[in-house]
Parts: sequence; structure tokens; C-alpha cells
Amino acid sequence: MNIGEVEKLNLHRLRCFTKVVEEGSVSKAAKKLNMAQPPLSMLIRKLEEELDVTLFERYKKRLLVTEVGTLLYHRAKEILAMSDNIQNEIEGFGNGIKGTVRIGTSTSASITLIPSILEDIQRQQLDITLEVREGKYTDILRELRNNEIDIGLVRNTSLADDLEIVELVKEPLLLALPPSHHLLTKSSITLQDLRYESFLMQRTTLGHNISDVILEACQATGFIPAISYWGTTSLPIVLMVKKGAGIAFIPQSFRQLHDDMELPPLLKLPSPDLYSYQSLIMLRDRFKSPAVQKVVELTKHMTDRLST
Repeated sequence: MNIGEVEKLNLHRLRCFTKVVEEGSVSKAAKKLNMAQPPLSMLIRKLEEELDVTLFERYKKRLLVTEVGTLLYHRAKEILAMSDNIQNEIEGFGNGIKGTVRIGTSTSASITLIPSILEDIQRQQLDITLEVREGKYTDILRELRNNEIDIGLVRNTSLADDLEIVELVKEPLLLALPPSHHLLTKSSITLQDLRYESFLMQRTTLGHNISDVILEACQATGFIPAISYWGTTSLPIVLMVKKGAGIAFIPQSFRQLHDDMELPPLLKLPSPDLYSYQSLIMLRDRFKSPAVQKVVELTKHMTDRLST
């Protein structure tokens, strides 16, 4: 692709093209873009002709992105993100920090960290809007690399050269027991006491997560836990424990929800020490707008307070 061809890739065309890729259909993309289908189809055909490439393979009524189409999609997302960041930076230059920060987050971070971050933004009267998406770690990682979010708040991380990982909170894991569980009569509960219990576990999609910590601790104690349920988030699991479906280990920050919902008993085992880590992830070499930098700063300061 030469310089002349690059000049043809204006932002409007790139936005239209990426929307077609994401929707997998010209008609669906046209609705999202608030435009008629024929002009959008013509725009895509003209783009293919001018670049002299095939961006989509037409199979029956489906659009399949070609290899060069996939390359253009990823580069287009980078260009569009950079354009948005530049615009936000210029707009905020004379008026103080402002803009939208897109955050991918686990459910636990969404209900424990995000409210505190938003409270700090409002307290400082910053003109920053948070756009939050909940999802699994793999979803957050994909969206981060596709320039669909700016930062991720995650509990499980994997080492990757393109990631900047900021460890925020080392958080104790608490044992969640059904309200009428027989172990509640004991003055102290050990991991060995859980040998014959039914475990409800958070599934690890990539990297190291709560379930890995528990499995390793149980195996070190001399048994493999009986797992009756695998889930992707902790909140449904703790509610299932409340109904007597089994036992689970839950991050200590869930105690913040006590005023909003009645939680099952949450206990800290005297031994071994079981912890989970809340981390912030960003792409290492990506430009970070002043608004993104400010939210990262607020998040670090807020979790520093939680750790003390």
C-alpha cells in the first residue's frame, strides 16, 4: 500500500469499514452508522477498488474478512483511537482535563473499584466520563489490543511483552460458607476442614486467578477439591453459597456490598494466607490521553488508601 493509497483512507471510510467488520453485515453496520445500506455497500466496494484489494469474501449472505481486511481493520482501529485521543487532548488543553475513558473490568472491580474512582472524579469536579464494559479477562485483553478500551481492571493476569501491568491491591481471600453450615460452630477453620466440601470456583480464562490459588493451596494441604460448579465471576458464586449450593473463596472487597445485600458468612482462614491481586493493565506503547492518565492516577491513589 503506497502513500497515495493511504491518503484515500479518510477517517469516515475507516469508521464505516471497521463497523462492517464488527457487525459482520453491511445492513447491520448501516443501522449502527445511521445511514442507508446502498451508500455503505458502495463505499466498501469503492475502497476495495481504489486499494486494489479484496477486503471481504462474499459467501452466501455472509461477509468473511480476508487476511488483508483483517490487517486493515487492526490498523484502522489504531488510527481511529489515535484520532479520538488527539481530539480529546486538544479539547482539554485550554479547559483542563476532560474526555471519555473506556475501561474493561471484571464484575468484582466494577462493583468495588469503579464506584470509588467515579466518586473521586466527581469530588475533583473533573469533566471525565467513564465508559465501563464488564467481561472475562480474555475479552478485556482482546478489546484492549483492538483499541476498544483504554485500560483494564482485572484479577488474573498473564505476562505479555505488549502489556504494562500495575499491581493495585493484594487482597485476602475469604471463605464463604452457607449461613447454616456446620463449620460455623468451630472456633477456627483450616483448609483441611474443607476436604469433603463442594467447591464453587471462578474459572481462569488466561493467566493466574483465584481458582489457581485455591487449587494450589488444597493440593499442598494434601487433597484435590471436589468442584461442583465453575463460573466466570464471583458475585453469582457468593449468592449461590448463600443458598447452600457449596463453599467458595471470595475477595475481601466483597464485604463492601454488605450494606446493599445480605452476604453469607465470610471468614479468613488462619492458615495458609490466601490472596488475590487486583491489577490495572494497559498497552505499553499506546498514547495515553490526559484523561486516561488522570484515571490511572486516581485508581492508584484510591487503591493505596484501600491497602493501608
